[in-house]
Amino acid sequence: MIRKAMLFLFVAVLAVAMATPVMAAEETGPDSANGWYEGEEIYYLDQGVEEGVTERGENQIYLIGGDRLHQAQVVLHVPGEPGYSPHWNVNIVHTTDGTTVQDIVDAGYASAAGIFGGGDEPVLFDDVEDILAAAEAGLVTIEKPGIVVLCPIVSEKAAEAPGNNQLGIADPFTLDSLDAGF
Repeated sequence: MIRKAMLFLFVAVLAVAMATPVMAAEETGPDSANGWYEGEEIYYLDQGVEEGVTERGENQIYLIGGDRLHQAQVVLHVPGEPGYSPHWNVNIVHTTDGTTVQDIVDAGYASAAGIFGGGDEPVLFDDVEDILAAAEAGLVTIEKPGIVVLCPIVSEKAAEAPGNNQLGIADPFTLDSLDAGF
């Protein structure tokens, strides 16, 4: 299964590389970013919003508080899985009124890789299952704005290739975030 996924990833990276025109020296490459899938860090190329499309397929991407506002996005599928597509239906996750990050941590939904789970990453959620469970518990809401983005998953090496613009996090979660919502 891993070999099949790696082969698919190689073919996807090759297809993106072949479809990308050669750029002049003053131009820059695509935006690249990290994200999370089932507790593992993933990488993708952010190719923007698809105009005139409000939903496409099964693939979902979750923005915690907004687009890379507090942490990297969390995705439902990766290459090699049924339902994966580089076209992502956007979901924006917010705390419900009166809910804090501490409430989510106390309920057991915080990422083990994240600072709230004892790790060192500024991550609250790293798995869609935890987001959906937190929503079912009434701790977060999931807004579906009817936006589709094109963001193929690539290897870390492809994401960090020279010329790519690596996207950061605007206001990362910290231990001081425990008493706030998002």
